Amino acid sequence: MTTGRGHRVSPAVAAGPLEDDNVLGEILVRLSPEPSSIPRALVCKPWGRIAASADFRRLWRDRHGRPPVVGVFEKRMTTLLFTPGLQAPDRIPRERFSLQVCSEAAWNTWCVLGVRQGRVLIMNWTLREFLIYNPFSGERDRVPFPPDLSLPPDFFDDAYNANGALLWDDEQRPLKLVLVACSGRTRVEARVYSSETGTWGDIISIPEPCRLTSVPATVVGNRLYCWLKRPVNSILEFNLDSQTLALITRPPRANLKSRNCRIIPGEDGAVGLALFLYPAIELWNRNVNSHGVATWVLRKTVILDSIFDLAPSSTGAWRSLVLGYAEDANSILISVYKEMCIRVFTVQLESMQCKRIHGHFLNDLYHPFASFYAAGPSTAQILAPVNNHGGAGGAQHNG
Repeated sequence: MTTGRGHRVSPAVAAGPLEDDNVLGEILVRLSPEPSSIPRALVCKPWGRIAASADFRRLWRDRHGRPPVVGVFEKRMTTLLFTPGLQAPDRIPRERFSLQVCSEAAWNTWCVLGVRQGRVLIMNWTLREFLIYNPFSGERDRVPFPPDLSLPPDFFDDAYNANGALLWDDEQRPLKLVLVACSGRTRVEARVYSSETGTWGDIISIPEPCRLTSVPATVVGNRLYCWLKRPVNSILEFNLDSQTLALITRPPRANLKSRNCRIIPGEDGAVGLALFLYPAIELWNRNVNSHGVATWVLRKTVILDSIFDLAPSSTGAWRSLVLGYAEDANSILISVYKEMCIRVFTVQLESMQCKRIHGHFLNDLYHPFASFYAAGPSTAQILAPVNNHGGAGGAQHNG
């Protein structure tokens, strides 16, 4: 390559560092993790192409770790309502992610099973289908119930006789939908739907009379855990590798009725628990020794009163609730309240960093939504699908 004066210039020098995809990617990945940082930096389409690539998304994940909680979903009559969790310029408008699910006549025929890896999983037992909602793209995929799913007579009086979760490792693998349901009062059963085959797998069951709760399931490795109403001291474990169900006991302090705990990933691949009893957060680990004997061990306690900055008063003590858990961010959503004063925070369980969320939180079950969201109308999906493993969603799974 020559200049106008006839001097030869090497291609690397002619291109410049900002025209080299590898160099530019290394520059962009060093931006701050705030959702608005990427859109402000993308000054041309080639830069946007780099930022939208799977390789860049993995680089971003490796550098910035857990995604932020960008807001909270809840069921509000006929609407999947979104409450923003960030301030401008990172704030996502409520109307952008909220979704009208059904008509007024059918407001009590659906529930939110959980939020994982950039998707909201909704169960509609009147239509006998699952709705998988991508808030970033607006994409809504439907998976029908297993045709032979047996619903007990009182299923419609208790929406939470079923639970489940979405699973996928990265953009190259098919999506799986795990369903756990109580069949009458005699047993609990589980099965897995694969988008690759478009079919449900075989039924896995145990003859234990169980009762599920409204608390979303938690996935730890290749195992799914559900809180149970009955037996009262138990957690249901579904091992996807061995295709088995089992009941495990919980620590006595983990009192589901008081809404003070959530199942979380523990250390060394084990299952754990987060307990919040204001002003302390306790992190527990379920350890299994070489003889197969399991014990719950308290591994960490953090006092958060100085972080919350809640002044004591003569009107009564502060009380606390755990409102939700974001697996992707490993953050719990907590409420600290007394009388008419309610404050809601997210707490990242590795850093113990707290952030307050403003809104009207009057219920006790919410679904925090965490993602590396790129703010702005033209770049909303650049980082949105990144999951816990650094991959991206986007597989079609219409049933």
